[in-house]
Amino acid sequence: MAHIRREQLAAIGIHYVYYPLDYMLDAQAKAGYKTIEMLGMAPHYLMDETGFQDPAELRKKVEARGMTIGCFTPECATYYYTMNAPEGGFHDRSMEYFKRGIEAAEKMGAKKLLTNCIGAPFDEEYGRAYDRAVRSLRELAKTAADHGVTIAVETVRPEESRVVITLPELARLLKDVDSPWVKAGLDTVAMGVAGETPRQWFETLGRDIVHTHFIDGRPYAHLVWGDGLYPLEKYLDVLNEFGYEGLLGQEITDGRYFDDPAAADARNFRAFEPFFEN
Repeated sequence: MAHIRREQLAAIGIHYVYYPLDYMLDAQAKAGYKTIEMLGMAPHYLMDETGFQDPAELRKKVEARGMTIGCFTPECATYYYTMNAPEGGFHDRSMEYFKRGIEAAEKMGAKKLLTNCIGAPFDEEYGRAYDRAVRSLRELAKTAADHGVTIAVETVRPEESRVVITLPELARLLKDVDSPWVKAGLDTVAMGVAGETPRQWFETLGRDIVHTHFIDGRPYAHLVWGDGLYPLEKYLDVLNEFGYEGLLGQEITDGRYFDDPAAADARNFRAFEPFFEN
């Protein structure tokens, strides 16, 4: 039977954009989550290329509620800081931002940091944009090694980037970066939009998949489980078959959940309860 450890399920707070940090943490603890994937974005955690909010204070708040921070995800999709920004000041500032994110992740107790290859102009020649993604990740890998934080790179939808949006591209990217500190993050929505399956991902990348955004979709949207079309139990069976032990980040982003994010988290958590082994 499909199974998951309770600690593998990681709450994320995008749909709490109109609520403060304490409200979000209280709601996620009440729903039953033991792990969170913390986002480096307002209003819950502030950071930029020069520094970051005290991670010790955040960690104390999380642990006081019986939870831990398993992954840190600096904002990486709003085009203010993007890992694959064009060369020059924009790119330099973004690199410093992600380095601060790696430092913050270590201080929070997170062993993973998630990002993607968003940022290249859509009219840029593919090879140039791809090569910059490789160089950027090689640079960030050095900081990741210094702080003991593994970078997980996810694919995204074609509306967000024109490079590294499919499984074959990500497999090539990891080979070209060639660092034990840069691995794969499986996002089930980007996967579905690309016409791919969890089995294809694990057959291709195996244990190089160190993190997931494991959410429902149609395939678009990032939905509470049960609101989309994905077969939860079958997807969990694949994770079990390949021995996946990483986190399942619950990246709920659709605007329908913004008014009552606590109810969305509670309902989403209940969808996994039949599969908990502890």
